[in-house]
Amino acid sequence: MQKYKVAGYIRLSKEDKIKDESNSVTNQKLIITSYIEKNEDLELFDFYIDDGYSGTTFDRPEYKRMFKDIVDGQVNTVIVKDLSRFGRNHIQSDDYIENILPGYNVRFISIIDDIDSYKNPKSVNSIAVPLKNLMNDQYARDISEKVRSTLKIKQLNGEFIGVTAPYGYLKNPKYKHKFIIDKEASYIVKKIFNMILLGKSRKEIAEHLNNKNVLTPSLYKLSNDNKNNEDLIRSKKWNAEIVNRILRNETYTGTLIQNIKTKPNYRTDKLIDVNKDEWIITENHHEPIISKDKFEEVQNILDKKKGSRNSEDILLSYLKCADCGSLVYLKNGKNKKYYYCKNYIKYSKCTSHSVEREKLYNEVLQIINENKGLNITDKELNDSLLYRLIDVIYINEDKSVKIIFK
Repeated sequence: MQKYKVAGYIRLSKEDKIKDESNSVTNQKLIITSYIEKNEDLELFDFYIDDGYSGTTFDRPEYKRMFKDIVDGQVNTVIVKDLSRFGRNHIQSDDYIENILPGYNVRFISIIDDIDSYKNPKSVNSIAVPLKNLMNDQYARDISEKVRSTLKIKQLNGEFIGVTAPYGYLKNPKYKHKFIIDKEASYIVKKIFNMILLGKSRKEIAEHLNNKNVLTPSLYKLSNDNKNNEDLIRSKKWNAEIVNRILRNETYTGTLIQNIKTKPNYRTDKLIDVNKDEWIITENHHEPIISKDKFEEVQNILDKKKGSRNSEDILLSYLKCADCGSLVYLKNGKNKKYYYCKNYIKYSKCTSHSVEREKLYNEVLQIINENKGLNITDKELNDSLLYRLIDVIYINEDKSVKIIFK
């Protein structure tokens, strides 16, 4: 008697865990084991258990492992409790059952549905199979819509529905939809905002935090979750992008913003951006770490840097021709760099207003120190300082400069 090597496939979604004890992993395993014991031609090779995975996609780790064993010739029979455990995407489910598995000469058995592609081939080809798959697909669609609707109501009621609180906060143990401040992490958040206001770049902040051995947000979470050291080693160090995400996160002002991304449909886990006018915003949701005024000041500094026409030259965003009001270009000379009126360079209008870059820097620095009673060196002259002090710097035809302070 031929012995069929069986893959017992088990799937349990998150919703099944909550609602349906009959579909538990233990129950599915018991049904499959009992069926194999009653059929002498079947021999269990292994169980493949996707616990907590939706049936709307076949991108599941244990299903992939099972399919690899099929391709490698280790398995030639797949048994499931019922068709819904195999999948809830009727198009893909039909394709696997009718085409892909037969292409590998694999026997398919669905116990509750009384389907056996070897003993009763008509049971697979019956119209009942695609109809049941379609019904399972529709069930997944309905559940998805109900879950989405429930979560939307919670968001509109100002309830946080995410899994983890943002870095700097913890979920309130008394009410998981609100945040409380994490003193250790919030100190780092404040430090990052203050360093930007002191003129540091995002890259400099990241380097400082790495030098001080400060844990990154993901590493900090892992350490608090008591994960093993391998997870900690794999975590990345601070970089400019991590710092930027913190600086751009309005959550730190006490405002909760949700519904920023969504899934386009129930069959995919891919997230797409939601239009800003559809975001769900809850003011005063939790205690702020950063004041709204400070947050806006930092955003202006970041936007100023983003809009700079030359990241290597902090003065370009402030320089204008005193006569025509046009922007200013920085061009290379033989040994030095010079600023020129844009209208002169591009359209041969106005006059050059050319001034050596180093000379202009020194003059700007001198005027700032004299007018503001400061003692800033050229190394301390940075974009954040300029942003707080200066509105515009005009270059006159005689190569002198006039600064309009805020």
